[in-house]
Amino acid sequence: MTDIGKPAPAPVPTAPTVPKYAETFDAGYRASNRVWIRVWIYIVSGHVFVGFLFLLFYVGSHKG
Repeated sequence: MTDIGKPAPAPVPTAPTVPKYAETFDAGYRASNRVWIRVWIYIVSGHVFVGFLFLLFYVGSHKG
């Protein structure tokens, strides 16, 4: 005898599996080092761009 009137139970959701990586000793240092290099590049390029804008305003204000 089958019970046709009841719906099938909903599947229980499971958490996605996270892959296990081998422990590293220098990858954090290298990644941090690359981040700081990128930060300094952004800072220097930002100052160069702002200096160029300052030069444009300076030259524009001293035009007769």
